[in-house]
Amino acid sequence: MLQLGNPGGGGPLVQSLLDSAKRELLEETGIVAKHWTKLLELHLSNSVTDEYGVAYVAQGLHFLEAQPEESEQLQVRQLPFNQAIQMVLNGEITDALSVAALFKTNEWLRTGLLTF
Repeated sequence: MLQLGNPGGGGPLVQSLLDSAKRELLEETGIVAKHWTKLLELHLSNSVTDEYGVAYVAQGLHFLEAQPEESEQLQVRQLPFNQAIQMVLNGEITDALSVAALFKTNEWLRTGLLTF
């Protein structure tokens, strides 16, 4: 089963994107990863905002306790990767960065660019 996380959040401009991703993954899911691969970079709506997203594939996972910020109310759940793809196709997952990351991960798995 593929562990799919969609932790998200910003980080200080002086912090690397990867370090921000590592911090968010630990805070929101309690997961620490040994290996990181940049999956994509995405301008989410360049006509309206300057929001910029980056997604990584994290592998070699170690599970600890989540450390959410006090203002965060999170639900973490595990599901098979194919179910996540189906949820995108059914319109249950609609977050733009999540949709793009899921589809690109699916393509990398299909073509052998990514293996688990």
